[in-house]
Amino acid sequence: MLNRDFTKSNKDYFSKNKVTLISIFVFLLIGLIFALALGFNGNFEMKGYNEFTVSITESQLNNYKNYEKDIQKAVNNKNGNFSTISVFDQGDNIKLVVKYANNLSDEYQMQINIDIAEALEINQSNISSHSHVKATVKATDYVYTALAIILIITIASIFAYARYNGASAFAIIISCVLGTLAYLSLASILRLTIGLSYFGMLVALNMLIVYFAILIFEKMHGERWLASRDYATAIQSAVKQSKFQMYFISVAVMIVGVLFILLSQNLIKYVAINILFIPVVVLAVGLYVLPFVWSVFITKCRSRNYKVKATEVEEK
Repeated sequence: MLNRDFTKSNKDYFSKNKVTLISIFVFLLIGLIFALALGFNGNFEMKGYNEFTVSITESQLNNYKNYEKDIQKAVNNKNGNFSTISVFDQGDNIKLVVKYANNLSDEYQMQINIDIAEALEINQSNISSHSHVKATVKATDYVYTALAIILIITIASIFAYARYNGASAFAIIISCVLGTLAYLSLASILRLTIGLSYFGMLVALNMLIVYFAILIFEKMHGERWLASRDYATAIQSAVKQSKFQMYFISVAVMIVGVLFILLSQNLIKYVAINILFIPVVVLAVGLYVLPFVWSVFITKCRSRNYKVKATEVEEK
């Protein structure tokens, strides 16, 4: 029979971590509100972009050290939402490829060219007409990402059910869902840029959450705590033993993000900034959400017949 009692240890676990747990769920609610009200800040891959080129000589490039600032000012003055400038060296001829986000009228495009020509002291003929590049992210990319995440969760939950118990399977499923929502909440609240690479990071995020979950459950399995009725002590003991590995992996991921920020070009720095938030989410899930969910569902799932370590100590 299913045990439907919310035991004392469940309540104890919630009372010890209620501030953190409530903060996480409030954060998720705020993220949902932001996502519904403002949507997500999609990059060029999601929205497409506009571009034009500025042709100058090498000497002109050297003479005008603030050319990027002048071009950015000209674009933003007409609400173009400047993004990047790429420099292509073709010998004495330098081509600057300018990208910006918003679609502008022909009048505004012409005024941007005039302002840039005046600022750089070049002919308007050196500046090309503006063209629009369509978004590269397709509907199938959303589908493939969702299928990949569902596959990861399905395989992990089946494994957890077979090796541990039903509560472990439920904990993995719910933790992955909440982790994904938390990551999307960060993007909506902080207006982080979302592109095709962000989908890959969502998949990586779920893989890390699953890994942390298995890490914790293996500690419980090895110490034979899975059948314990002192659920809060059991899960907290496993989390405590797993902390070193969890922190080590999280720090490694964060270092990768910092290296991307320091070494990458402007165009892909948004990837690095998003990477930095993966450790934040997986640690919150691994340290707080997963234990709480498991603590709740263990009271509703049949436990496997493990010999309990705590009972063994009492018998001795």
